[in-house]
Amino acid sequence: MLKVSLTIQAVNALIKKWTKTINLPGNYGAHTLRKTFGYIQRTEYGVGCEILAKRFNHSNPAITMRYLGLTSKEVKHVLMNDI
Repeated sequence: MLKVSLTIQAVNALIKKWTKTINLPGNYGAHTLRKTFGYIQRTEYGVGCEILAKRFNHSNPAITMRYLGLTSKEVKHVLMNDI
């Protein structure tokens, strides 16, 4: 079996090609996918910031919350809906 690794540059090129093909305005890349993944994991699935911090290699969950643009109010809302 042949293993092929994609570089970040290759992923960025693919994403830019795809978004251009569908005329999606904006500037997207691998980093956009990373942040979107984290945001959806947190807001839709209730994954803890501690877990996401580890996944993103952040030193603490507060950095992850800031990185994802989450406020304490939004996190409380997600937690209240999970109960």
